[in-house]
Amino acid sequence: MSYGDRDLLFYEGDLGETLRQRALRIQQKVDSIPQDQFLSSPDDTLVQHIVPEFHIEPLTLYEDRMVMEQHETRVDVSRDWDRNPFGDRGPIHVSGIQVSISIPYTGDPGLWKLRPSTWQSTFPRASVTPTDRDGVGHVKLTASQPSDAGPERLKQFVDNTLRDIRFYIENQRRQVEQENQTVERRVREAIQARRTRLERHSGIVRALNIPLRPREGVPPLEPMAIKRKLARPLPPAPKQGFKPEPGIQDADYEHILAVIRHEGRTFEATPRTYSVHDEEGLRDIILAHLNGHYEGGATGETFRRKGKTDIRIEDAERAAFVAECKVWRGPKEISLACDQLLGYLTWRDCKAALLIFNKQNAKFSELLEKVPEVLKSHPLCLKPLSNQVAGEWRYLFRSKEDEARQVTVHAFAFNLYIDA
Repeated sequence: MSYGDRDLLFYEGDLGETLRQRALRIQQKVDSIPQDQFLSSPDDTLVQHIVPEFHIEPLTLYEDRMVMEQHETRVDVSRDWDRNPFGDRGPIHVSGIQVSISIPYTGDPGLWKLRPSTWQSTFPRASVTPTDRDGVGHVKLTASQPSDAGPERLKQFVDNTLRDIRFYIENQRRQVEQENQTVERRVREAIQARRTRLERHSGIVRALNIPLRPREGVPPLEPMAIKRKLARPLPPAPKQGFKPEPGIQDADYEHILAVIRHEGRTFEATPRTYSVHDEEGLRDIILAHLNGHYEGGATGETFRRKGKTDIRIEDAERAAFVAECKVWRGPKEISLACDQLLGYLTWRDCKAALLIFNKQNAKFSELLEKVPEVLKSHPLCLKPLSNQVAGEWRYLFRSKEDEARQVTVHAFAFNLYIDA
């Protein structure tokens, strides 16, 4: 039997070493993003842009879709001792049949050349075509034999080759998927490492008190041309260069929420005292307690009232923290409250709170089921954030005015219902 011209698969390089070198390039990729564009992009946007470049799609072979072609050919039998017992120098050609089997595959074509950490002494032979625009390529097995030979030899060749290919693909898959699980963590660590370096550089600039020349006309990065996991393009860098914006620290945000939580539970403990107040009255009580913990500038107030029901910390007409107080009147009212929160002019890292007071619904448990449904279905909601407190939810939204500006919204539901 003749097997034609094919390459050894899974033979040329080491998969483990290739994955290690790939991981080392993550920091280089993060550092290659123009500084203003990097600083003006939230971590999640950077992650969505970078991760697809380093995600490897494992090979998948679709044996149920294999097809076969056959045609007549001439076969050299000079190496077949049964047909050439005297060892005459060839070639000695006889009539034969050639079979070509084509099997579709998906995944990174480069993996066909790489040896996984678990391998065996034999390597399959086949020719491989690159993937097309739909991400599909083909593995081609070719063999020929004399016309008078039985089909068992061809079947054995196909079965053995497919068995070996499955062995290598499965061992590759485990190794690749294990590496893919670490990519996002590595990208986030690289982002944080660069942010830390730039913070140190910023301290040097402040000490020298010499303005840096802004970069102009930095174009947005193009999406990665990857079929299965598309990279998110980064927003363009600010035309005047990145400028740090006011914000509140995470620890302060958690303390603000703790003050609101304590006050809300006080409302729940004595609902007859507080349920007589409307949204504005409940807002003013919470506002007073917050300002009892934080001291602002000339007015002595950190938290201000601006709209009818909102509480905010602001500077130059932009909010670094904003809270909305709403009495539950149905899901639509809460969706509109989200619109209000996201419609304010915010700083890049804005933190918010949504305070929902139940005064009319005897079945408070129904309200607790509906609130997260309303929040996560909002068109500007990006993802849920970790929260362990019952009756509270936290989500990351994007601002209405600028997708690079993100708003963390922590929602509370307080029960002030009184059974008459």
